[in-house]
Amino acid sequence: PNGTLTPVSSSDGDITFTATYTPNAGVEDPTNVITLDNTGVTDAAGNAGVGTTNSGNFSIDTNALTATVTISDASLIIGETATVTIVFSEQVQSGSFTNGDLTIPNGTLTPVSSGDDITFTATYTPTAGVEDATNVITLDNTGVNDTSGNPGVGTTDSNNFSIDTLAPTATVVIDDTTVTSGDTPTVTITFSEAVRKVSNI
Repeated sequence: PNGTLTPVSSSDGDITFTATYTPNAGVEDPTNVITLDNTGVTDAAGNAGVGTTNSGNFSIDTNALTATVTISDASLIIGETATVTIVFSEQVQSGSFTNGDLTIPNGTLTPVSSGDDITFTATYTPTAGVEDATNVITLDNTGVNDTSGNPGVGTTDSNNFSIDTLAPTATVVIDDTTVTSGDTPTVTITFSEAVRKVSNI
């Protein structure tokens, strides 16, 4: 069941036969037996076997581990943090998944934690002085194993998020350094980026 078998062969006069079993990919099944139909086998005298014979039970887990990665805030500014959630398709080996399996752009992440070894969370804090519209957190699935020892395949990216932790700066220039009665000099304020609101100084 759930696999293929190479042709059986014998090296002791057709008494003991061996073959190699290869499980199918993408299978998770705890109950499997190989069944021999004895009625299809005859001895040297022509006597056929009777009934069937089952192997011992064996489990199969060839499901590759998969995951999703999400960040709770798609637009981070100064003073904000976001929750990063990683959800695996099945339970992972305890200690198999750490921050070392993640690529974190333009910020830091607290150690990932989980109560069930399936869903992990951590807090992302963006680096100060960054203005970047394109950021994703990347999980290297190959560094994480499920409880059967199967590693993940490839990488998984989070949703994109933008970071703007660059505080605006400004210059203020007055075009007349000696102001006398009747003068109306112009004051020019130039910001490092577009701003939403400017109040009178």
